[in-house]
Amino acid sequence: MLALLLVVMPYAHAGPAAQVSVRDTAAFDQLIRELDNGDIPLNTRAAVEQALDRLHTLLPPDDAHRQRQYEYMYCFLAFDNDVNAGYAYATRGVEQARQAGDLEAEANFQMCHGLYQSQVTTERDALPAYEAGIQIARHLENPRLIADGLTWRGSAQSLLGEQAKALFDFLEAQRLYEAVGNTTAAQSNLISIATIYRRLGEYDKAGDYLQQSMASAQRKQDRQEQMVVDMQLGFLATERGDPAGAVAPLQQALALARETGSRQSVGSALLALAESSNARQRYAEALQQVEGAAAEFQAVADKSSAGMLALQSAVAHAGLGQHELAAREFDLAEANVRSSRNMRYLAELYDQRSRNQEALGKPAAALADLRLKMKADAALARMAKTQLTTLMSYQFDTERRELENRKLAADKVLREQQLATLERIRRWQSLAILLAGVLLLLMLWLAWRQLRQSRRLHQLALTDPLTGISNRRHIEDMLHAAVDVARRTQSELAVIMLDIDHFKHVNDSHGHPAGDQALEQLVHVCLDALRQHDRLGRMGGEEFLVVLPDTDLEGGLQVAERLRACVAAARPVVAGVELQLSISLGVAQLRPTETGAASLVRRADAALYHAKDNGRNRIEAAL
Repeated sequence: MLALLLVVMPYAHAGPAAQVSVRDTAAFDQLIRELDNGDIPLNTRAAVEQALDRLHTLLPPDDAHRQRQYEYMYCFLAFDNDVNAGYAYATRGVEQARQAGDLEAEANFQMCHGLYQSQVTTERDALPAYEAGIQIARHLENPRLIADGLTWRGSAQSLLGEQAKALFDFLEAQRLYEAVGNTTAAQSNLISIATIYRRLGEYDKAGDYLQQSMASAQRKQDRQEQMVVDMQLGFLATERGDPAGAVAPLQQALALARETGSRQSVGSALLALAESSNARQRYAEALQQVEGAAAEFQAVADKSSAGMLALQSAVAHAGLGQHELAAREFDLAEANVRSSRNMRYLAELYDQRSRNQEALGKPAAALADLRLKMKADAALARMAKTQLTTLMSYQFDTERRELENRKLAADKVLREQQLATLERIRRWQSLAILLAGVLLLLMLWLAWRQLRQSRRLHQLALTDPLTGISNRRHIEDMLHAAVDVARRTQSELAVIMLDIDHFKHVNDSHGHPAGDQALEQLVHVCLDALRQHDRLGRMGGEEFLVVLPDTDLEGGLQVAERLRACVAAARPVVAGVELQLSISLGVAQLRPTETGAASLVRRADAALYHAKDNGRNRIEAAL
């Protein structure tokens, strides 16, 4: 029946639509917008069917574009309990939208295709569809559609362990949702951001976001969203080492999933409860929950959780002393988890299987699994460090210090795990002890290398990559510190704002690479002209700031004149051409009434522009 519906659905409603002579196009557009934004809670399958029926009733006759809008909304909502049908429907929708040249519909069908692809195979297989949808949305310059694609891609990347990339997607989506005034979608997106922080180990921050999201879902009476938040609260408790605390939110999630009629959600809640039961050594209960989850996933043809089902079943059977059966299930779980390339699950699997091998009296196999666990732990550590480096390179300044702390904590946890593993290995033969010592030395060397890398990244974060001098953030920090010192010691302080005259002409005439070379050479000229305690930083483009401690206005004017003369005398050579450049400068002295740096820089900047207005290649003092 579902296959038949799949084939005829786009045309099955054409008859009734054609029989109605008048359609309220505005009402259709309003309803599709509300459904797209999530403004209408769809708490049950009956509510979903009612919304789709109403949308179809409002569908204008002979309107191919709105017909496709209806179809992609149907794609997202109608196949919750039959992912194979949804996958086939989305595949056909992509092709029909492409043939019709309907880019908006094609982008939505690509995202729907990714949704069902992730359930039919893996999240990694779904990424190309999400990428295609985002690319089309960017081509259309549709911020709302871009944000939707970013949330789908971010969810897939997060499940694959790419937390930094996922966070970038979610934060950009949040900015776009807020820019277009879609507060409902923005609030829902906070759940995704909370999930990232949970997976990064930022448990307090994740908890704050989840509590905020729960309050929002309860205000909207959106039980689907409440269910998602309850699931995340359960995962958060388990990962915090409180499996008992995970039971209440997961049971609430299970109740809501059954109420909404989503068998996939029921399966996910049961699987999460099984993990909590295993952690609490309630193995028989865990097996019942695994069996229930497997039945739900099988009913909707969702294969994405096969690895975790096998893993939790193996842990439960091992806990019940059925070690031979557990060994077979561990092997099955390994095959599935390896295909998804989830290193966190692999590390857990190898740890649990090594214990089972010990119970079977197979120390060599147990040792082999411990080595695999150590490799998985090392891969997780490298992944975490790479993600932290990526986050820092994008200069998420408000998070940087916390992320560095998290990285150090992760290193500490990793070392503790390695030491615990080495203690177990020490019970075995001398060869294993020697190997453990070598591995420990390797980890210490990696930690030393990481420390050096962290220091280098910190320096890069403070330096302008082109000129090698302080970047805007660093020079502003130094200025704030200088203002504090001047106030505390009642000393003088002056600043110079300078800008290269007609620098755009250099870029336009000789190209941006030549302009970059000229900038580098002029910076060296300025550094040679400054005193030892003066500080130079690039504010952006061809604009620079000089901080002059223990200097009054007259002294600042003298330094400014020296800079101006040195630049005027310099002859930078780029692309074989000798240039003659000049600079304009504005000088300001810190006033007794000024308490911060902002007004001081503002006055120097105003003097700079006054110098430009008065003919350039000159100096002006701020009033």
